[in-house]
Amino acid sequence: MGTSAAMVQLKVMKAGGAGAIADMKCSEILACFDPPIEFGSHSQMVGTKDGYQAEHILPTSAMHDLGRGGAKFPGCEGYSTGGALTFMAGDGQSEGMEHKILTDQMRQFSQQNDLANRNAPMSEWMEQYKQGAKDALSKGKPTRTIKRPDLDRDSLIAAAAECITLAAAESFAKLDPPVKPDTPLRNPWAATKAQKAEAESVNMDVDIM
Repeated sequence: MGTSAAMVQLKVMKAGGAGAIADMKCSEILACFDPPIEFGSHSQMVGTKDGYQAEHILPTSAMHDLGRGGAKFPGCEGYSTGGALTFMAGDGQSEGMEHKILTDQMRQFSQQNDLANRNAPMSEWMEQYKQGAKDALSKGKPTRTIKRPDLDRDSLIAAAAECITLAAAESFAKLDPPVKPDTPLRNPWAATKAQKAEAESVNMDVDIM
């Protein structure tokens, strides 16, 4: 993919624990993990690795009026669930799995947007996904081995998360028509009753003050 040539900065550890900043291609960064982080469409990737799931980079349900198929949300007409970019994430919705960490990040952002009665642009969803990817790669199960001991782990993970979102942004830009960074996306997860009640309580306290 074209994104593999993108350059991202990260820290290289030197003797004595000192660090220096270096530029690496995304293809090199993503290959530092075992298993490596590789991209492909959902149709290509699904079912290709036991214990892993073809993870959509941004929820596919955010691109549709309802669920994961059917009519598209305005501005997402070029999107398709099967053709969308994915990578293989540790499967399952049990605590600590890569897929659950990513899902939780997206759910929380969706619910915050729903409470605020807003549809955030894709660029904001990407920033949230980047944070979720960092958490998933640093804390998620199964743990990915780092094959380059000379690289700072946290710096490498941050660089990988950036590469993941760069690849996704490139794939959205290539759709026909493209999904643009300023395109508002649907909130697939509505705020819960408890979240709404808490928000109303806070608003009442503010009004009283």
